[in-house]
Amino acid sequence: MSVIRMERSLGDARQRRIARNFSRAASGYDAEARLQREVADLLIQAIPQGIRPKTVLDVGCGTGYVIAALAQRASQQGTGMTGIGLDIAPGMIESARKRHAALPIHWIVGCAERLPMADASLDLVVSSLALQWCDSLDAVLIEAARVLRPGGWLAFTTLGDESLSELRESWRRVDGEAHVNRFMAPSDLDAILAAARLCLHRCDWATHRTWHADARSALRSLKRIGANTVTARSGQAGLAGRGRMIQLQRELETHRHPRGIPTSYRVATVLMQRQSSRE
Repeated sequence: MSVIRMERSLGDARQRRIARNFSRAASGYDAEARLQREVADLLIQAIPQGIRPKTVLDVGCGTGYVIAALAQRASQQGTGMTGIGLDIAPGMIESARKRHAALPIHWIVGCAERLPMADASLDLVVSSLALQWCDSLDAVLIEAARVLRPGGWLAFTTLGDESLSELRESWRRVDGEAHVNRFMAPSDLDAILAAARLCLHRCDWATHRTWHADARSALRSLKRIGANTVTARSGQAGLAGRGRMIQLQRELETHRHPRGIPTSYRVATVLMQRQSSRE
């Protein structure tokens, strides 16, 4: 494919650690990823219905839910579409390739901040709940602006700083440390979007929750989707210790609702566009 350039190697040790965690989670990811599918469906709905993109890139595609849905929609509309699924985790790419073998989608391992795509080669770039793992959202937006054609669209969801609040508060009661990734504050996201070389059409925030029968189930669910990776540096990065884990589970129980123990996610849905050369 002319739009795909030679694949680039993954970045530093932090990115390789993220890739390993998500690769390990790939086989059981879809069984646990209820929240991810819910957010992905909202992202798909946010894409302007009138556009008919011929080339689409899904960044952080995971097991391929979003790009497969867009490929199927294009087929139903009778329009041709070249789909590309990109993920930092080789295990996710392998799982996506097997799951969607019947669809005309190209699967590649790559990084959102160093896209292996030619300049001005894509009509649509999508990404659902993946960009929060990147080192620099600014770099992601620069890359998106580079690979999009004039008039092309970027649609993504990402997590805000109120996400996983129950787990963060519970860990702090255990040992004073957060042990949870620090996600972006809305004001920081607003500043980054305002400085981007793309036109902002919308940035909406919503809170989503998953519910678990007990604390062990809540922690197991995060591990099964690979979201237990702690990327921020911490004085106590290791989570080992049976006593501490028992105490953590007790603290999580204090957040119990009638529906169970919640895991909260603060999600931003963003829609941007590269301006045409006439504008």
